[in-house]
Amino acid sequence: MLKLEELISLQEQSVENAAKIEAKKNRLAALQTSCDEVEAQLNFLKKETQNYTSRCAMEAKKLVEDVEIETHNVDIVEREVADVLEMSKLKLQEAIKQNEDEIQICAWELYALVDSVSKYKEPMVSKISEMKSNLSETAGAVSDSYKGSLSAQFGITLDTSH
Repeated sequence: MLKLEELISLQEQSVENAAKIEAKKNRLAALQTSCDEVEAQLNFLKKETQNYTSRCAMEAKKLVEDVEIETHNVDIVEREVADVLEMSKLKLQEAIKQNEDEIQICAWELYALVDSVSKYKEPMVSKISEMKSNLSETAGAVSDSYKGSLSAQFGITLDTSH
């Protein structure tokens, strides 16, 4: 009897253990399914991350290439600007030199003209003065002559002292 009770107890424990084992198997299967889902999501995210990283790397490479091209273009433009600036400086220096030469020539011409005018001014002033004196004398002589002809013609004596 004791053995039968023990057997029944052991069978009950066996059924309980089998139920527990079955529950644990079910739980393990559920956990395995959950792990598989998480692993699938992880693989999907890993693939997405790799794709995104690859796209970013390609974009970064393109950006680097674009920057290098732009840097090269800027270098070319800077060199052209430097050349234009240098040429402009040279042209400016040449224009300044030409202007200074022209100013020097004009200054010498002006100096020569002023010198020439001053050389002829004094003789001209005396010549004009002489001409005025001669004109005055001629006017007086013409006046006297006219008065003399009137007196002879009409027998009038005019005072020629005025």
